[in-house]
Amino acid sequence: MSVPPATDQPDFALARAVLHAALDCVITIDDSGTIVDFNPAAEATFGYAASEAIGREMADLIVPEALRAQHREGLRRYLTTGQARVLGQRIQIPAVRADGAERMVELAITRATVPGRNLFVGYLRDITDQLAAEQELVASRTRIVEAADESRRRLERDLHDGAQQQLVGLALTLRLARDRVESDPQTALELLAEATSDLESATAELRDLARGIHPAVLTEGGLRPALRSLVTRSPVTVDLQLDGLPQQRLPAAVEATAYFTVSEGLTNVVRYAEASTATVAVGCSSLPDAGAAPPDPGPQVLTVTVADDGVGGADPAAGSGLRGLSDRVGALGGTLVVTSPPGVGTTLIAELPCGSS
Repeated sequence: MSVPPATDQPDFALARAVLHAALDCVITIDDSGTIVDFNPAAEATFGYAASEAIGREMADLIVPEALRAQHREGLRRYLTTGQARVLGQRIQIPAVRADGAERMVELAITRATVPGRNLFVGYLRDITDQLAAEQELVASRTRIVEAADESRRRLERDLHDGAQQQLVGLALTLRLARDRVESDPQTALELLAEATSDLESATAELRDLARGIHPAVLTEGGLRPALRSLVTRSPVTVDLQLDGLPQQRLPAAVEATAYFTVSEGLTNVVRYAEASTATVAVGCSSLPDAGAAPPDPGPQVLTVTVADDGVGGADPAAGSGLRGLSDRVGALGGTLVVTSPPGVGTTLIAELPCGSS
């Protein structure tokens, strides 16, 4: 701490060195609320040099204006009555940086035993990003549930309005044919031919509906044939690059997410990009494994890239498709990055962990 160590306090310099080596912010104040020590982590977090902070009242430096009176009153009450509400506890509280930005911190305050002085040490950790990540996780889970509910409702509507109505009509046609078999065989034959056509149409619609839910070729053949089938249906010319994709099957959830990443990417290319060509590249690579010997590969990551030569300017937050895809990728512990500078085209890159080799 900034108080010069006395010769009969040999451990003082060691304690100060330990506090200054801490990754968390450590701020020490005296009984007037004045800062007497400000470690390097506090400098990095709050944007003040120690020389700027030491000697100033902490309330004026990092406490939000709305909470300053409360902070001062709490310190006065403790010094007068010994009653403490936050001493020795961990609390979450807003704090202010030098640039005026407000951050959420986890704060714990302890009293330091120094002969002849009342010193209080605050240990602070910036948890703003952690809280934002937790909130995004909750929001992501909510979106996943809502998307699943909406998918079920859409499936119900598609079945009711499409194949179900055709099958009802088919049953009606077959009853008519049955009733005409003896009295009017020719009409019965014509009705049976009509029923056959209706059945083929209903079967095709159900097949298309099932493909949208989960392509049979993906389940039966894996990612390679599924992507080839997907690309052949695209109205935009697609260069499909699968050289880095292993021959062995990947986990089902990884294959499905990779497939729907490409599907969503190509759908956006067709709808919005005004592109003439697109590139789809899918392959595995190893992340460096710090704990392994050089010959040993680290965890495997499947990288899925969809790029186009279109107009760019895509906003990932504007549509539900990419948000849903981001949630799906995030559920596997992966990442999704979209870059789309205007006039240059759009590139979508998903990285999916897929185990160790």
